[in-house]
Amino acid sequence: MTSELSLTGYPPQDLLFRKDFLKKVEIFKQKIINLTKNKKTIFALSIPLSKINEITNALLLVQSGRIIYTVQKQILPNYGVFDEKRYFSSTQITTKYFNYRNKKIQFLICEDMWTNDFTKKKKEKLDLIVVINASPFEIGKFKLRQSHASKRAKYFKSSLVYVNLVGSQDDLIFDGGSFVMDKLGKIVIQEKFFEESETHFILDSIAKKKPIKKINKFENLYRALMLGLKNYMTKNGFRFAHLGLSGGIDSALTLAILADTIDSENIHSFYLPSKFSSNDSKKDAEALSNNVGIKTSEISIEILRNTILKHLNPIFKKYKEDVTEENIQSRLRGLILMALSNKLNSLLVTTGNKSELAVGYSTLYGDMCGGYSLLKDVYKTDVFELCRWRNKNTLSYFKVKRNNIIPEEILTKEPSAELKYNQKDSDLLPPYEILDKILSYLIDENRDVKFIIKKGFIKDDVMKIWKMIKNSEFKRYQSAIGPKVSKMSLSLDRRFPITNKFDL
Repeated sequence: MTSELSLTGYPPQDLLFRKDFLKKVEIFKQKIINLTKNKKTIFALSIPLSKINEITNALLLVQSGRIIYTVQKQILPNYGVFDEKRYFSSTQITTKYFNYRNKKIQFLICEDMWTNDFTKKKKEKLDLIVVINASPFEIGKFKLRQSHASKRAKYFKSSLVYVNLVGSQDDLIFDGGSFVMDKLGKIVIQEKFFEESETHFILDSIAKKKPIKKINKFENLYRALMLGLKNYMTKNGFRFAHLGLSGGIDSALTLAILADTIDSENIHSFYLPSKFSSNDSKKDAEALSNNVGIKTSEISIEILRNTILKHLNPIFKKYKEDVTEENIQSRLRGLILMALSNKLNSLLVTTGNKSELAVGYSTLYGDMCGGYSLLKDVYKTDVFELCRWRNKNTLSYFKVKRNNIIPEEILTKEPSAELKYNQKDSDLLPPYEILDKILSYLIDENRDVKFIIKKGFIKDDVMKIWKMIKNSEFKRYQSAIGPKVSKMSLSLDRRFPITNKFDL
């Protein structure tokens, strides 16, 4: 058994509108069919199946060089990152179940399992349910999968096999975690997360349920970010990666993940101070670099900053100093880091988090510059938690084999952009513990302001944050791609217009 659309990758998107792409799918389908000739094994192949005037998301069972059973995906998701109704048709099939050796097997494709409509129909005896999936990772998603699968298994009193894709495509991460359930809806075989695996089992001879390792939210989140980064680099031909290291917590976590994921000789780190950068930040950046075995080069932007301000002075002298001068520093850093990206043929990994991106606390063509935004869907409070988790844990697949890699000073100092003297994030924003809760309601839950205020938050804070989100929509349209890890990322999940007069 293979996972959903394992041949093409998920989702193929508008490649499905190309005849040459569909022709190539057909060529490889036939190659796979030919491989099964003179073999008793049944191979389950999931592909986009092209017929006259329609394409279906299909699963083919192939044996001895011929297709013995076909099932199409019936429920086409069209929410969040999913857009299947744009591409696929959902056709009714005459044979609902696959009968094999007097066993009745139901094959479902991903979303087909998530509906509860099966309880409204006539209950039939099933011997096995097989679900193939390309289910993207989200924090807490596995519990939902387990819950829906368990309902099916218990209702039909049938064992269930859940096969999930491993890997990533663009912003989507597929975390694997395939499993087998017994008739009581309990997991009896659990495959690893974020790792490709192959397992064999005899369904009627599965031993007593073994203890399943408890899922740690931050371990899985850390590993998801690692997998997204690694696959994005590998599949897009990047050997090298680099970042701007500020001495702050976001760039610290970004460097830690980079260092755990790819070889140290392929990572470049740059410290780009101005006169506003503190000595403590420099020390913290150096300590972190030493801890993860990465050399950090220093390139001062102070002379460039002064030169630009000098040339702009004939125009600027009529105006008061404001955020414009601060943004010049950020854009100088973006300019230098992008130049290094070109010269070194290296992926610039930008370091902004979801909290900052949501409220526009970032500079377009400045700190937002980059080819991959690793923390784009990670709130600031989770950035802190991930750093604390990493300091306490060293896992076998980490390149850096030690704990406490992120200096405590980075974790305890108050966040600051350091674009002017004594600047603090709290000058403009509520404490991140409050900000992130409000953002979670506004973005992840898509709640209205009245609901949030009733939860006990200050009205002025909620209104201010909503306006900051609305006013910075244009920035997010131009932000770098980054891995989706929450149920509502700031890209395909959430589609708000830039130009709209709706207000609260």
